[in-house]
Amino acid sequence: MQKRYLEAATARMGAVAAFFMLGAVLFGALLTHAWAGEPSAASGAGPNPTSTPTPTLAAHAPRGVPQGYVVTPFGFFHPSCVHPVGRDQVLLGDGRIERADGTTIPVRACAYPSYATQGARIAPAGTASSAGLPVPGLAGTSPSADGWLEASWFNDKAPFGGIAAKWLVPSGPSSDAGQVLYYFPGLEDYENVVTILQPVLGWNGFNDHAWTISSWNCCTSGNVNYSNPEGVGTGDTIVGTVSGDCAAGKMCSTWNVATVDKTNGRQSTLKQTSSFGQTFDWAFAGVVEVYGVSACDQYSANGFVDFTSVSLLDVYDKRIRRPGWQASGLLQDSAPPCNYGVSVAPTSASLTF
Repeated sequence: MQKRYLEAATARMGAVAAFFMLGAVLFGALLTHAWAGEPSAASGAGPNPTSTPTPTLAAHAPRGVPQGYVVTPFGFFHPSCVHPVGRDQVLLGDGRIERADGTTIPVRACAYPSYATQGARIAPAGTASSAGLPVPGLAGTSPSADGWLEASWFNDKAPFGGIAAKWLVPSGPSSDAGQVLYYFPGLEDYENVVTILQPVLGWNGFNDHAWTISSWNCCTSGNVNYSNPEGVGTGDTIVGTVSGDCAAGKMCSTWNVATVDKTNGRQSTLKQTSSFGQTFDWAFAGVVEVYGVSACDQYSANGFVDFTSVSLLDVYDKRIRRPGWQASGLLQDSAPPCNYGVSVAPTSASLTF
């Protein structure tokens, strides 16, 4: 399975230049239309889990994060504020989760603060900015990378109708210290960040020390929502999509977020999930986000992730031919010195570490 990585690494050596336009403002195919399609048969895939795994306990959280918190793609949250959305369930606009039979699971506003990069506190049920927002260093923070590390992004005045991207599951890290790695594309509202929709590939995201896929919607009323994670393997092809669930030309109030393994046929999807009133005009072709990384060998061993076949749509479901993707680094001072870099093209983003 490593052959594709060796070939890709050879082809792209020297292509990634020094970049680091430090992002002071960064925070952090479709199920229908041009990206529609069923996954291939799940050859060799094991049975689906009978219960939904929970996110990884924050064993390496910065000072100030209380014990018992878990790691998410949005920072550190109290486990009572992190909610799985089942395969036949829908996340509603008021935060409730609707079952297939029409009954609902009540979800209260989170009663606990969450914590972003380097332990920055976010008030209970407050509007949470993405975990990647750079904040001043805090005394006593752990010497590691926590939060958004690198990103390719584009903001436009006109809202988007969806985004899709493809990438390979990288090699696992050479050293396992309980760190968590996330890779994803996604959509946000640039002017009024309330939530982010993202199809996520994660390593050790669910206390598993392995690769999984899951789709996420966070963080209205301080709550995090995710679809049932599915196991994937190094070398598998992942397709992540975020698509408006309404007619072309309309501002959608519900969206479909899908993370699909085209190699083993598994998928993890949030169907008709609420936009919580957001207008998505901030797109991310690819993001690297990590927690608890204190050495270079704790990143994926191959040293890079390439997002390809990136397709960004306008609200009329027309592909935007040449979006102005920007390359940004969000490296904290405490992160280990590794081979960081971002290179962008109209349909791709390459991120190294």
